[in-house]
Amino acid sequence: MPDLGFRPFDADNHYYEAEDAFTRYIEPAMAKRCMQWAVINGKPRLLVGGKVNKFIPNPTFDPIAAPGSLEDYFRGRNEGGIDLKTMFGELAPIADHPGYRERAARLALLDEQGMDGALLFPTLGVGMQEALRHDIPALHAAFTAFNRWLDDDWGFDGGDGRLYAAPMITLADASLAAAEVRRVLEGGARIVVMIPGPVPDGDGYVSPGHAKFDPVWGLLNEAGIPVALHAGLSGVSRYGKLWGAGGDAGGGGFEGFKHAVFPLVAFQDRSISDTFAALICHGVLERFPNLRLASIENGAMWVPDLLRNLTDANGKMPFSFQEHPVEQFTRQVWVAPYYEDDMDRLKDALGIRRLLFGSDFPHTEGLPEPTSFVQDIPTFDADETKIMMRDNVLELLTPQPA
Repeated sequence: MPDLGFRPFDADNHYYEAEDAFTRYIEPAMAKRCMQWAVINGKPRLLVGGKVNKFIPNPTFDPIAAPGSLEDYFRGRNEGGIDLKTMFGELAPIADHPGYRERAARLALLDEQGMDGALLFPTLGVGMQEALRHDIPALHAAFTAFNRWLDDDWGFDGGDGRLYAAPMITLADASLAAAEVRRVLEGGARIVVMIPGPVPDGDGYVSPGHAKFDPVWGLLNEAGIPVALHAGLSGVSRYGKLWGAGGDAGGGGFEGFKHAVFPLVAFQDRSISDTFAALICHGVLERFPNLRLASIENGAMWVPDLLRNLTDANGKMPFSFQEHPVEQFTRQVWVAPYYEDDMDRLKDALGIRRLLFGSDFPHTEGLPEPTSFVQDIPTFDADETKIMMRDNVLELLTPQPA
């Protein structure tokens, strides 16, 4: 591990959910409409809304691949054309890694890694909003049950200033969302997490900037608690099907590899970029100037294009904005780039004070050693490195009540 002269604070860490994460506290009357476990062909399978859910092929996370096993793939260094299954390497029992499921063990792991602390986000949970989008009451019941489990096993704020688990919020029903935000804030939440993309409403989708969600944004604005928009399964993923790149096993008539490569090129940034476009163009940041948002595990190379497009829109329709939209973004939004992103370009576009260090540990696509992130910012001086890898996330986590 490199000697940084300070202990970094990771803005993107994950746990692997316990098998009862969605079931421990679910209302009995809602159980069959939410999450259940079944053994199918001798293997445990997660049922969501009565259907086998395939968001995570191995929803028990047992066994599990090593952190960072896909790093070469995500850095574009798969020169030998190795298939992903081989890249995952040898799997290990989840019991061999208590820090992936237990708070005390995770704190010990942070010490081993030379880390001060981390924000904790779901692994399985980020795919569940889309899975229950047709049953809004069940969706909210599932997230409430999940958040009760999360506080049990990890704690929204353990009081030690090191690990902060973000409760999940869905906007699908504005009144239920506001009630859950109030509950988790009263429970000590220091950050909440949502999935970027349009909000499901049972029949279709609606912009998160719609005024009917203002009670939720208003609560977060007043509390001064940040919202993480973490990558997950959203309605935007349906965009690929318009190009015949989804559906049947043949990839809409394409050979397998042609189907698989298309999403890597065509629309990987649309969900997060369009979400911020909606929040700004539909007036959320103007109505709630104390609202702070963080983009987590969405990469960041979409930022320069979004800022250019916002500048262009302001030049063409300045009457649509009370304040320049780029100024809104750079004041109220923090961004965690992928380690493979162009850090110098992002620093120029966004400024050092809005960049977050995120390792995605212990996921396969993350870094096996979080502090090795410093190798991806070689042109940053010592002060800039500390600002990105520690100071910014601590500033974001500091409540700023309106």
